[in-house]
Amino acid sequence: MRDLSTLPKAHLHLHFTGSMRLETLVDLAQSSRTRLPSSFIDGDPLRVPADHRGWFRFQRAYDT
Repeated sequence: MRDLSTLPKAHLHLHFTGSMRLETLVDLAQSSRTRLPSSFIDGDPLRVPADHRGWFRFQRAYDT
């Protein structure tokens, strides 16, 4: 039998964007005293205007 530990490894990663409830994100931010954009609390963070920079605009909301 072939030793699987000698095989090349794939780089795996997880996109956290959209992988947790908004309430969880807010709770984590509060517990770590991290300020979230107001749209996460007052608005609808899942609605992002569609344009040619849509992904970058969407990702920027999570990077702040």
